[in-house]
Amino acid sequence: MERDEFIVAKRCGKVAVNYKKCPKCGSKNSVKIVYGMPSFKLFQEAEAGKVKLGGCCIIEGSPEYHCKDCNNEWNREQVLDIAYGQIKGLKASVGGYFGGYYRVTIDLTNLKTTWLFNEGGSEEASTRSIRTKTAEEFIKCLKEINLLNWKGKYIEPGVCDGTQWSIEIITDERTVRKYGSNKFPEEWKQFCKIIKKITGKEFR
Repeated sequence: MERDEFIVAKRCGKVAVNYKKCPKCGSKNSVKIVYGMPSFKLFQEAEAGKVKLGGCCIIEGSPEYHCKDCNNEWNREQVLDIAYGQIKGLKASVGGYFGGYYRVTIDLTNLKTTWLFNEGGSEEASTRSIRTKTAEEFIKCLKEINLLNWKGKYIEPGVCDGTQWSIEIITDERTVRKYGSNKFPEEWKQFCKIIKKITGKEFR
């Protein structure tokens, strides 16, 4: 399995970054690295191959997982960097029957954004070219709001009208979709600010 395959896993209806999957060979045959003075029970687990002992000293940036197939070691931050680095584009929409709809496309390959707003049959559109540095900052901001670990859906039961939203995260391998109806992630307002910053247009 190639290193650049999108490192995600579906768990409990949620698309999340799979930290235990080896970013080098793609194997899921990994164990957690445990630091500190081990107990007798921990020694037994290490001998059984259930964990790996990392020593008594914990240094910032130390590996957290060990691949039993290729001996690669890595930490969560490295997995996140790889996963967010694989994002090639993003599509997002938000709106309702009475407030109109916003739709944006962020093309990080061709460095271009497209923004549309439709209300009552009238449409306003805008395109914008962005710099490579802007695209890199955009990815950094998505990582800060933990976008890849948002749940797959946010639904407020019993409400038919209101506001609906959707996000499509595009990579070379696949597209991951997240959506909601009258319910939002805690970081939604930050996400809207990020979209407004890169498109230069309102998104709410």
